[in-house]
Amino acid sequence: MWIAKQLVRRTNRSDWRSYFLIACVALLALLLAGASWSAFRSSQERSAAREWQVHTLEVLLEADQLRTASLQQLRGERGFLLTNDEEFLEPYYDGRANTTNSYARLLELTADNPEQQQRLANMRNEFHTLNTVLEAMIEHQQTGRHEEAIFYIRRRNDKDAIEAILREIEGLMTVERQLLQERNHLAHVRATSNERYQYILAAVGLLLLALSIFATFFVRRALAAENAARRELQRVASTDMLTALPNRRSFMEALERSIARAEADPTRTLSVAIFDIDHFKRINDRFGHPAGDAVIREVGVRALSALRKRDLVGRIGGEEFAVILPRADMETARIVCERLREAIAGSPVVACDSIIPFTASIGIAEFQAGDEIDHLMARADAALYDAKTGGRNQVRLAA
Repeated sequence: MWIAKQLVRRTNRSDWRSYFLIACVALLALLLAGASWSAFRSSQERSAAREWQVHTLEVLLEADQLRTASLQQLRGERGFLLTNDEEFLEPYYDGRANTTNSYARLLELTADNPEQQQRLANMRNEFHTLNTVLEAMIEHQQTGRHEEAIFYIRRRNDKDAIEAILREIEGLMTVERQLLQERNHLAHVRATSNERYQYILAAVGLLLLALSIFATFFVRRALAAENAARRELQRVASTDMLTALPNRRSFMEALERSIARAEADPTRTLSVAIFDIDHFKRINDRFGHPAGDAVIREVGVRALSALRKRDLVGRIGGEEFAVILPRADMETARIVCERLREAIAGSPVVACDSIIPFTASIGIAEFQAGDEIDHLMARADAALYDAKTGGRNQVRLAA
């Protein structure tokens, strides 16, 4: 009370106290306005960062779906040429439809990025080339001109087109990751700047201490949320959402590392197995897609329980899985994969009020000096087709 009386006392000596009080109130008002503006800007920046994280995730997922659909086209066409079975054209047509949908979605998502739009324009030309070649090969095969279809394969037009498409897709994904990293860095810098500003506000007066502590906690919580979202984005980008196994991109990166280790140490054996669920389309047609998803999830669980701790299993396609078998020659890989096959076929799945039996066919290839990743996967894939055409529910070794 004495201080208040001294401040409001109307004397010549006390006029400065009145002015000091007014100045303090005005300063506190300005500081409060500055704190409010800082908090509002932080909220906007966090919202923008979250929106860009979601946008990047959508682009990455759609690009991965486009890559999967492109490879599905090629796989379906190759299966038809190898077996002359029209059933293999179904994944080809599905892949082509999915390619169209994913491409359109990417055009929409990257509409504000001229660089990505140009990349997609280049990709459109490659898709046109790929579709033209594949249609010609399928037409030759359907009309009995098998040798002409094989001639197209030898020319590698389709292979060159798919490789160009995959390069463009990988470039698109790399640019999106870089943009996200830059925006996250900018958000981090701005958040840090806002945090320092709040500390300055706290130092000015005890009246703003509570607000300063709250703003600091709020900014730190936002930074933690951004880091958690970044980690989740990285996890989602490398994980199959249905099975929680590594997706195709993550699996292929792991296989490249395994091949590099095998090349560096000639005594280190390495095998790769590819397996898929037999007659999976029938399961979907008969029991429905939810039941098919339940079967895929159960196959992932059984694969993890049947394989060795050092092995890595990933989902690389719809019902297709692959396994990296480190320090395993052909015989060891066969024993492990026989155990895997038995585990998968061991008991049916109860889903959607139905009892669903299922089996899997497995193809194995052993790494040989000079093998590239595509060559190794192609040999395992050929062994898988041998298992399929040989009666299914069996393990076959690549020649």
